[in-house]
Amino acid sequence: MKLTLGDAFNRRKKLAADLAAWTGRLQSAGAIRRSYRTKAVEGESAFTAEPGTEKSSTRHYTVEECRARIEEILAEDRSLALRISLTNQSTRVDLEDLDGTTRAYTIPELLVLKDDIVPKLEASIRAVPLRADNVSVYEVAGDHVKHRAVTKVERKRETFSDKGLKAEEMILLGYDVVEVTDFGRAPREIYNEIDRVQELLQRLKQAINRANKAELVEL
Repeated sequence: MKLTLGDAFNRRKKLAADLAAWTGRLQSAGAIRRSYRTKAVEGESAFTAEPGTEKSSTRHYTVEECRARIEEILAEDRSLALRISLTNQSTRVDLEDLDGTTRAYTIPELLVLKDDIVPKLEASIRAVPLRADNVSVYEVAGDHVKHRAVTKVERKRETFSDKGLKAEEMILLGYDVVEVTDFGRAPREIYNEIDRVQELLQRLKQAINRANKAELVEL
């Protein structure tokens, strides 16, 4: 029966589980143990088990059986791994890139893009400073805008009338001003870039799914 890449990956998972099971059986195949309590270790009744105290283990597989099965599993796994590698290198899938061009990628290239390059690209875009909203812009240039924040600086002053009544008034001392030269990019522009990268990531996942349907190369 012909296998696809997806079939081969699933089969290797099954082989890994089988290998773990047979390795455990091999570790238990080295001895049979019998334990009991006895009243004497010398004489005619030496090493006679008292009723109800005897326990023994059972060996279900021999060392040879376990090692032979493990050898079969490893041989099949090695063959599958090699066939997967060869199929990965020979299979090519079309993918539309960020700039709209379409080219053919091997499966390793697709995986590198999905797991490494595209996440780094998205992180770099998210690191772009965003231009502040709801600010008082007083100058616009080619690559930046200037805006300022103005805060009143006031002091409370208390006075008393001739009749001893207290009155309060706020005295304006001046203004604290913070001026910012903002080189950030427009938020909508950056969000659109992030959307395009995430769309590329979805296309990558779809391309890998298509690639996994490729027929496995025969050795």
